[in-house]
Amino acid sequence: PKVKVSHDKRIFITGGASGLGKAIAIKYANQGYKVCIADIHDERGQETLELLKTHNPECFYIHCDITQFKDLEAVKSALVDRWGGVDIVVNNAGVAGTAGPIEDVSLTDWDWVLNINLMGVVRGCKAFTPLFKEQGQGYFVNIASAAGLINAPQMSSYNASKAGVISLSETLKLELESVNI
Repeated sequence: PKVKVSHDKRIFITGGASGLGKAIAIKYANQGYKVCIADIHDERGQETLELLKTHNPECFYIHCDITQFKDLEAVKSALVDRWGGVDIVVNNAGVAGTAGPIEDVSLTDWDWVLNINLMGVVRGCKAFTPLFKEQGQGYFVNIASAAGLINAPQMSSYNASKAGVISLSETLKLELESVNI
C-alpha cells in the first residue's frame, strides 16, 4: 500500500546539524515541511535551525545522542507533543569510521562505528515504529552508502556497518509494509 504523508508534512532527521543531514533538512524546509533536526553538536544545531526557520518557523532542533535509546524516545515524545506525530524519520547520523587493515583496527573502534552507524539506525527504527503503527503510516529513510555494497579494502568496519543498514532496511520494508510503513 502507498503511504500518504499527512497534510502537515513533518520530518525528523538525525545528524541534521551538518553534512548530508543538513542538506536534507534544507531541502524539506524549502518544500514547506516542518523539520526537526537532532544532533549531539548543539552549536551547529542552533546555526542550522536559524537557517531552517527562514523557510518554516515551526522547525526545531533537539539534542539527541543516537547511541542512547532514551534520547530517541524523548525526541518521539517531543514530536508527538509539538506536532502530533511525524511522517518521515531519516536515520542519517553516522561516522566515517576508522581505516586500516583488520588486524590494526581495534575492537573499540569497531564497537564505536557499529554503535553509531548500525545500532543508531536500529534504535531509530525501534523507537518510531510503534508511533508509525499508531498513526497508521510513516516512512523510514535509513542512510547507508555504496560502501555497504562495494567493499573497499581497509574500510571493514564502515563497510560492514553500512551493509547492515541496507539489510536492516530491506528486512523492515518487508516486515512493515503491511502496516503502511
